[in-house]
Amino acid sequence: MFYLAFWQRRSTATVVEARDRQQARARAKSRQKQGYGVLVSLQQAKPEDAALIRRGVWVRRRRDGSSPQFGSASERQQARQQRSRYRSWL
Repeated sequence: MFYLAFWQRRSTATVVEARDRQQARARAKSRQKQGYGVLVSLQQAKPEDAALIRRGVWVRRRRDGSSPQFGSASERQQARQQRSRYRSWL
């Protein structure tokens, strides 16, 4: 079972494989890097995220539940264009 660990100063999650929530929390804390901040929340990975993880694809799920990896091709293209428009400000 996969869990997504969300950190205070990180926009996306860290993937942790564990059998339950308690083990996932312990494994996430052992992988915590300097600058991540504290562990804010731990969520079980959605089925589509688990499929990506099994294929070896990097999962980018945000704390609010949204993901830049899902949606129609035109929605993803539009989001990329918007990001590149404001890239110099980010």
